[in-house]
Amino acid sequence: MCLKSIAVLVIFAASLSAGDQRDDVVMRAMKDELARSMSQLQLQQMEKPYFLAYRMQEVTQREISATLGSLTSSSGTPSRNRLVGVELRVGDYAFDNSNFISMQRIRSGAMGMFSGIEQGSLDDNYAQVRREFWLATDQQYKKALEDLSAKKAALKMRNGGESIPDFSKEPSVTLLQPLTLNIVNFADLESTARELSAVFRSAPEIDHSFVTLNYRNVYTRYVNSEGTSFTRSEPLLKLEVSASTQAHDGLPISDSFTLYGRTLSDLPAKDALRERVQQMATLMVKLRSASILDRYNGPVLFEGPAAGEIVLQELGSRLATSRPPMSDNPQFGMFFTQMLDRLAGASLQDKVGARVLPDFISVRDVPSEGAFKGVTLMGSALIDDDGVKTRDTALIDHGILKNLLTSRVPVRGILQSTGSRHGWGAAPSNLLLQSDKASSAEELRKQLLLRAKERGLDYAIVVRHLGGGSEANLMEMAKQMTKQGGSSSLPEVYKVYPDGHEEPLRGVHIADLAPESFKEIIATGDSPVVYSDELIPRISALFSMGISARSDLPVVSCVSPALLFEEISLARTQGPFPALPVSKSPLAEK
Repeated sequence: MCLKSIAVLVIFAASLSAGDQRDDVVMRAMKDELARSMSQLQLQQMEKPYFLAYRMQEVTQREISATLGSLTSSSGTPSRNRLVGVELRVGDYAFDNSNFISMQRIRSGAMGMFSGIEQGSLDDNYAQVRREFWLATDQQYKKALEDLSAKKAALKMRNGGESIPDFSKEPSVTLLQPLTLNIVNFADLESTARELSAVFRSAPEIDHSFVTLNYRNVYTRYVNSEGTSFTRSEPLLKLEVSASTQAHDGLPISDSFTLYGRTLSDLPAKDALRERVQQMATLMVKLRSASILDRYNGPVLFEGPAAGEIVLQELGSRLATSRPPMSDNPQFGMFFTQMLDRLAGASLQDKVGARVLPDFISVRDVPSEGAFKGVTLMGSALIDDDGVKTRDTALIDHGILKNLLTSRVPVRGILQSTGSRHGWGAAPSNLLLQSDKASSAEELRKQLLLRAKERGLDYAIVVRHLGGGSEANLMEMAKQMTKQGGSSSLPEVYKVYPDGHEEPLRGVHIADLAPESFKEIIATGDSPVVYSDELIPRISALFSMGISARSDLPVVSCVSPALLFEEISLARTQGPFPALPVSKSPLAEK
């Protein structure tokens, strides 16, 4: 290893170990300032805070990107920053300043909405840390008093409505986890990015491609007035491979996959990664001249990671629930609730007690599980971001929805937290789908073709990849929010014929897949696969004053066997499409 690489390793290790001292100056400053604020903070004859929480998150990260074998970005040393978060509540557990949107606050912009988050200093300076929390607390206290007054005034103009507490009482927890010190060989990460991106040199038909490796460690210190305190280290390695091209008629063809781990050893071996990228490139080139499916209504089999993808994308965030905030403008409140449902999918809260899956399928959230058959489960945790102990939760029992995941913001019918606050709000940790009707791959294929034959179809459809990853998720989110553009095409969808041969399809998307469609699953496989991806949580925390200082999305794992649906609607992706490049890629001339 070169001296430069060794120096980077040493600097990265030193930056992490600085906070792992027996005498944690930062934590001591946070506790002292919190105690002072709880005893002395009061404006004239106004109410004092009944709850106060301090959070400091130290984020150390480095990103490496490459295309066609050449690095496009790689910072010399990891970036490091600290974010200070203050959650302050005035009133009591039954009624406080949270869960409320003031139009005046919205008009003041983002600074007025999220004033509880500040940039913190990097040095472990006791006086400076106290000063930072003092200033942020003062600002939050004044804001809380204004919001509580506005909320009381808004309620006087309303009649009826169910009375639900604003905040749940939870047992205090003390959990001081040591800082996870992962010695990261960034030279090895650069080499991996170069090698994987170089695979696309053999496919000049692909216009754009990139490989990105991002290593991040989030070290959290948290303390609240109820006696809870914790420190936690969350290392994360994210590998993303993405590529795009166009068919001869201009149809965009894109594919991406993202893998997660705590260290590089959690990812597949480099040879296996190279093979996967090569298969992706080969298929994309083949899709440029593949046939097009105009419309399809019939049985569809989701194999491999596609099963976990469809569960996370369509059911994941719906298995958590949040409380829509009230507003001093009812019309805006209705609009905002609809916008949140469009962003993360409407919760299944009104479906508790109803059948949402076939009676042979059950789903649990299992944050206690660290791995499945040797594969790391990314949502494993002892506590959530509220400092509440996580617990395994039975969500769906033999098809019947029994429970939903929540944070400390009570909702109708669920008044206690399930320990599921992750970042912005409630979200699953590790979803485990279990089936009492497991079939072999051969049996599933026979059932698929039999159902298609009964429909009078000459072929059936198999989906092996939906094209997940953070970039795809953000693009889809933007389309949902703006209602612009069609759904993204599925990168790996195949016609399957009775004689066993398969034909790839291009320009096909799922036309309609509501949560009710999951009741149409008629069989499952017998070999569950782990799929992990970022998930948009139920973002009630934005308006409960409990927003996390971090802005990244939680990574959730889903363990699911193959899923055979009785009927799925597929449709052709419609244009207009961008014009093709005027000339060929220079790589095609070699």
